[in-house]
Amino acid sequence: MTGYGVDGMRRRGLVGSENPMWGKTGAKNPMFGKKHTPEALAKMRGRKMSEEAKAKLSESRKGSKSVWWGKRHSPETRAKMSASAKAAKRDFRGARNPRWLGGVSAEPYAWTFNEELKEEVRRRDGYRCQKCGVPQAECRRALDVHHVDYDKKNSDPVNLVALCEPCHSRVNVNRRHWTTVFQAKAIERSIKEHE
Repeated sequence: MTGYGVDGMRRRGLVGSENPMWGKTGAKNPMFGKKHTPEALAKMRGRKMSEEAKAKLSESRKGSKSVWWGKRHSPETRAKMSASAKAAKRDFRGARNPRWLGGVSAEPYAWTFNEELKEEVRRRDGYRCQKCGVPQAECRRALDVHHVDYDKKNSDPVNLVALCEPCHSRVNVNRRHWTTVFQAKAIERSIKEHE
C-alpha cells in the first residue's frame, strides 16, 4: 500500500474506510514517532520526471493514441447533459440567484451622471486608479467611475471615484468595506484641498 499517495489512493477507490490507514492516528499510525531519513526526504523532494518520460507521456495523449480518441457521448447522454445545463441556468435566473439584489442593477443612473462629470472625476483623481494606482494610460480603456455608496442616483463628485476595470469589478464584493475605504480617501482629499 505504501507509495500510492493521496491521489493514488483515490484512483484505486481506497478512500474513507476502504483505506488501510483509516482511523490510524497517534500511536496506531505506523509512522508515529518516526522520521524520514535525510536521503528519503531528498528523494521525495527531488522527484522529477525525466525529459524522456515527459515526452512519452505527451505523445501518449495525442491524437489516436489518446484513450478518448474517437469516443463521444451517446445522443441520449448529450441530451441529458444539455437539459441539465439548461435547467441549472433557468434555476439561477432573477430572484433565485444567490447574488440577487432585488433588481438594483436595473435602476437607471441619475441624469447628472454623464461623460463630463466622469471626466472631471478622472481629472480630479489624477487619471489613476484609486485602488491600485495604475495610470489610465496603461489601461485598455478610460478609467471607470465608481459610486462609493453604490447608489446610482447619488452623482455628487464626493461620492465618485476613478477605478480601473479589474478593481471596479473587485469592489463589488464586500461593499461595506470598500465604502469605508473610499469615504476615508474622500475625507483625506478634502483635507488636502483645504490646506
